[in-house]
Amino acid sequence: VVTSSADGCDTYDDLRLQLQWVTQAQFAGYFAARDQGFYQERCLNVAFQDAFFGTNPIDTLVGVENGRVLADVAVAWAPKALAARLDGTPVLNVAQIFQESGNIQVSFKSSGIETVTDLVGTRVGTWGDGNDLELLAGLRRHGLDPATDVELVTQSFDVGPLLSGEIDSMQATTGNEYAQLLSTVHPDTGQRIQPSDLNVIYWADEEVGMLADGLWVDERRFMEPGFADKVQRFVTASLEGWLFCREDAEACLNSVMEAGPLLGRSHQSWQLIETLKLIWPSDSGIGIAPKSSWLRSGLILASDPDVDLGFGELSSTMGAITGTWTDDFVKAAHAELHPSWIDLTGYRWHYTHGELNLAGD
Repeated sequence: VVTSSADGCDTYDDLRLQLQWVTQAQFAGYFAARDQGFYQERCLNVAFQDAFFGTNPIDTLVGVENGRVLADVAVAWAPKALAARLDGTPVLNVAQIFQESGNIQVSFKSSGIETVTDLVGTRVGTWGDGNDLELLAGLRRHGLDPATDVELVTQSFDVGPLLSGEIDSMQATTGNEYAQLLSTVHPDTGQRIQPSDLNVIYWADEEVGMLADGLWVDERRFMEPGFADKVQRFVTASLEGWLFCREDAEACLNSVMEAGPLLGRSHQSWQLIETLKLIWPSDSGIGIAPKSSWLRSGLILASDPDVDLGFGELSSTMGAITGTWTDDFVKAAHAELHPSWIDLTGYRWHYTHGELNLAGD
């Protein structure tokens, strides 16, 4: 589209962003980058694509329909992306947004499940489909066999199975399902669920946390003229969107709500804070994860007997992991953003949670 805009763009480049899940505060920085004009300033027209149950963002990223690519960039968790890369799919991480894993296993206090070993003999909820590698690694780390020591039950992406008693513990994230529980009435007491009613196993604390949301591209597309430049502009604008959210959470939350999430404002407010906690602090600045975190994610992936990566030696797999990401785009973004956004590491940031309303409204 030819323009005569104030930002000096003669044309806008279209870019399709495939999300990891449905519209919610987990992706707030991208919505803010759009609404604050950060994409527009860099001559980008960004379209967002939700994911749903069964959607693998990496499959969408490398997919083609009627001669057209389905996505230019995908927000994806590292486990699936790494597995795809090591299996020959040429995806590359150009910005690792989350520094920590927010995945947890939650149960009611009445279950008596306080530690990983307490899961023995219980019905353990799992999302499956490659989203459960931390859970499985956590069980094995404590000497448990997922196939015999627990009953793995495929659960939905909501709190219903735990509330109904279908499972004894559920897979969750700190920013989504955990908040849903805290905005729900306890089925036994008729009172609103409190943190004191729940036991939580944090997989990051069990040293099996894997890198989650990152920005991935199809590496083959760098052969296309202008693609690398478009990715650079997108990465820079997206990081600026996240920096904006950290500094003005309410305005950022407005962008999330305008994007049309399924759950209400108080839930999105909680999720935004929990998301920002996974991004910061970042020793090297937003978008760069330590090499040790990448190698830990790769080690967990390579050690899973149910994941066939086609590598005979663990050392070969770990060596291949180092080629799955580049910090070049983020470093260039930092150079552009630093004069305006002094604190890229987030060590000066302090947060407070707002009140969660019933049903997250």
